[in-house]
Amino acid sequence: MRHPAIQAELVKLARVLQTEVAELEHLDYLEAERLRAMREGITEALFEKFRASFTGFARLSSILPLALSARISERVLGPTLSGRIAGEMPPRKAIDLSARLSDDFLADTCLHIDPVRAKPIIAGFPVERAIAITRLLLARGEMITMGRFVDVLPRQTLLAATDAIEQESDLLEIGFFVESSDQLDTVIEHLDTERRKAIVAAAAAEGLWPEVIAMLLRIGKASRLAMAELAMAQDATILDSLIQAATEDDLWPALLQIADEMPGSMIGTLAQEPAFADAAVIRSVIDSVIANDLWARFRNQTPSMGAAQVARVLEVAAEQRKPFLWELDRRLQEQDSDLAVLREASAQLAPDVRLRAQQACAGGLLADTLAA
Repeated sequence: MRHPAIQAELVKLARVLQTEVAELEHLDYLEAERLRAMREGITEALFEKFRASFTGFARLSSILPLALSARISERVLGPTLSGRIAGEMPPRKAIDLSARLSDDFLADTCLHIDPVRAKPIIAGFPVERAIAITRLLLARGEMITMGRFVDVLPRQTLLAATDAIEQESDLLEIGFFVESSDQLDTVIEHLDTERRKAIVAAAAAEGLWPEVIAMLLRIGKASRLAMAELAMAQDATILDSLIQAATEDDLWPALLQIADEMPGSMIGTLAQEPAFADAAVIRSVIDSVIANDLWARFRNQTPSMGAAQVARVLEVAAEQRKPFLWELDRRLQEQDSDLAVLREASAQLAPDVRLRAQQACAGGLLADTLAA
């Protein structure tokens, strides 16, 4: 699976271009930041093309009576034009006009508003009305739209909207499309321990681990470690689901990045689970380490994995991933912290497995250890 941030950007770009994500697959080699810059540039270009018309309508709306402007918006302009025009109106006038519009029409209009341009309007929008619109967008499954608005919501509205969203899975799906790390931090800090646990449970139950990992990578370090440690404290069912998701969606780069920051061992904890011993899981770890050059991060974790689990990695590598052993042997130095556990793990291998592993090595310290 591609990086969660890249996937989120492709989905948002597809929305702007009114196409399917599958039509943009050829762009997945670009970094998330470049995709975001492309999306913002296209959005700006589309807006600039019709800016004169939007500005003209905005001036007209500003001089007409509110009741008449509201009728024109709903019956003539429609949600698309109204959304574009809103960003060109004086904020107070736009807020007063919105009071004359139905909740359903405002929800439709939200799909066509640029939240960045409309930030002054959003800042003064009544909280109670914002919650009503939140519930409508949620019922329609407009997670992308809601994520875009989270980026600019004032704190009071953001927290009220968070409380109004009762399903943790909905929070995760919306968070996947949020760009502001500060706003995500605010939400996570607002959640109590029970709701954070419910988020982890929802990830396991509904296959939303990629959304959780994407969120963890974007929030502050303190919040990230608190959520990661809470996840590692859950039962085997939840941890096994994380292992399965990491295998299927290649979440190992993100997990190893987070594990490097933790005082305890995330990978060591996962390695104790029976699911980790599956050959397909270990192959996915090895393949990810090689493909993403994660040697240092993986080797930081091996001492805490335990000799039995490291032995299983060596066994699978000897059978199916011999280049892994060659590269590991080439990198291994006498002073390395993982050498001791590799020696202990080697001693646990069956003689024929040790021989195959040794033959795959580069003639270095690991080869000598396996031959001992």
